[in-house]
Order: sequence, then C-alpha cells, then structure tokens
Amino acid sequence: METDKTAGGEAAAKPATIYEVARLAGVSHQTVSRHLRGSGGLRPATVSKVQQAIVELNYSPNMAARSLRTRQVYRIVIIVPEATQFVPVRMLNGASAAAHEAGYLVDVIALEGMGDTRSSRLLGLLGSEQPAGVLSFVPLGGMQQHLDAAHSGVPIVVAGEYDDKMRARGTLADGSAAAQIVEHLATLGHRRFFHVAGPEQWPSARNRRAVYREAIARLGLTSVGESQGDWSAASGYQAGLKLPMDAGVTAVFAANDQMASGLMRALHERGLKVPGDISVCGWDDLPESRYLVPSLTTVSMDLEAQGRQAMSELVGIIQGNTASKTPVQSSPDDTRPGLIELVIRESTAAPNPTRLAAFDH
Repeated sequence: METDKTAGGEAAAKPATIYEVARLAGVSHQTVSRHLRGSGGLRPATVSKVQQAIVELNYSPNMAARSLRTRQVYRIVIIVPEATQFVPVRMLNGASAAAHEAGYLVDVIALEGMGDTRSSRLLGLLGSEQPAGVLSFVPLGGMQQHLDAAHSGVPIVVAGEYDDKMRARGTLADGSAAAQIVEHLATLGHRRFFHVAGPEQWPSARNRRAVYREAIARLGLTSVGESQGDWSAASGYQAGLKLPMDAGVTAVFAANDQMASGLMRALHERGLKVPGDISVCGWDDLPESRYLVPSLTTVSMDLEAQGRQAMSELVGIIQGNTASKTPVQSSPDDTRPGLIELVIRESTAAPNPTRLAAFDH
C-alpha cells in the first residue's frame, strides 16, 4: 500500500484502491467492482478471495466519486426504534454488513415520538437528499405516505411487515415457534396458559399471539387470559403482578425475553417460584437470558441472517431485481439449523401436581 507524508513528516498510509484489492485477490478490478455492486454471478471461491482482500486492505469504496461518475445514489437509511433496548442490534449488524458488501453507505435513524411527530422527524433527518432506499425495523404506518410523498420512487422495505396476501417477509415476523413453546409445555403436563403479548402494531407480536391461540385450540388447552405489553421488562413486570394465579395458570408465554424477565421478577415478589409454581417462556434468546435465575427457556433466531435477508431484498429492488419485490413467506417446515429454534432451559418444568389437580376437572 502506498504512503504519503503527513505535515510532521510521518508516513501515512493511502487508502487502498480497487486495483490493489484486485491484485491481492488475484482477480480483475472489474470482478471486484461487480462484487461491490452486488451484481452476483461470481463463484463462491472468488467472492471469498475478494472479501478477504477487502478486509486485509481495509478497503472502503469512494462513494462520493462513484456517485458523481455514475449519477447513482449509494446511501441507504435504516430506521430503528427509539429506545435502545428495543434496537435489533444483531439484525442491524447483519443488514449493515450486507449493504456494505453491496457497495452502499448506511445511515441509522432512531425514531422518537408517535405518529406525525415521528414522520416530521424522519423527513427532517433525511433532508432533501434522496436515499437509494429505506429499510425499517419498525412499523411505519402512516409514515409510509409521508415518505412516498417526499421521496417519490425510493424503495422502502419494512422488515417483518405483510404483503397484500398477509404473508410475512421472511422469518422476521414468523411466529410459528410459538406452537413449539405451547407443545413443549403441554408435553410437560401444562394445561392452563397465559400470554404476555407484544405491541399490537408489530407484525411479529400479532403472529406470535395468533400461533399461540391456534396451538392452544388445536391441543385442547385453556388460555386463561392475555396481557398487552410494550416489549419492555416493566410491562412484563406489571403483567406478572396481575397474573390470575387463582385461575390455575401454570405456564406463561411472553412474546420477548425482556417481558419474560420482568414477569419473573414480579412472580418472585409474589412469593411464587419459577418453574416450581409456574413455568415461563420468552422469545429472542438475548445473551443475558441464559444467566437469569432460573435461566430462561426461549426462542433463538438467527437475527444476523434476518437482517441480511431484509437488506438483500432492498438492494435487489434498488438494482432493479423485480423478483425481490415479492415478500418471501417463511415456511414453518424450514429446517435450516439455527434459523428458528426452541432453546429449553431452567424456567420450564412439569407443573406442580397439587396445583394441577386443583383445577383439573
């Protein structure tokens, strides 16, 4: 790599060029360019060599020069929730990596407020510059119309949203694992359940609740009730304080790990043991979930892969790949290891026989 002299006379490394990447990878610069554009068609071995050379040389495409030369925009905006504990960090990492590999810069915008306030703030942050595309990890609702009006023609992908046939985009909103949770608890002997749901406007929350209800009905079980949470541990805590134990609940499915952890705290304060008196399941497999006391039974999802999938869909639309414009329905029969799986830990066990007998008519 070439060097320049700094003002103090020290040698400073020049940024690597596409030609140096090509030379190190043993390919043509046109091949490297094709890889950066995300055009596809390259052999996996070639892609691996190019990516390794990019990492070794710390190569970063000159987007400004590229935009001037091609008159194309290489800026993608990713929208995430306001509260940091709800930002899908692993999905964001996967999406950002996919964008960078395709040759795009990424701006991340965290939305505050509700309704028109969020729309105004989003448009203000976007400014007059037309982005190449927008990927949102939050439901946009009415904001979509404001975006369409201010930035006509800009592709928008809402990860986890539905198409006109009520099919979810990929695995992000797939709630099929809720059936595995109910089936696991039923196998242990549980018959009376309670559900702490996520916010109604989130497709993932609606899907998990719908599959939960279907599984309860299919297996001839009883759902004693449901509580509407907001993904926070505080809302799970409030649900735990109000949980109708006198109705014979022996198992609770919370729609995410934060709400499950808050729920377990409330049960502890009420003098109830998990899983001795009541079993608890969550969803997301957060890193801290395995260190709770007891460790939390939960659903693990390959969030990086989901982020990549959502970004790849957006890049495909930007680059004119019309096949990418149709949301993909994730199949409940998808058996790819590690994509969506139930992780059984200490928070679930067979119900207390005494409690079970008291309500088993």
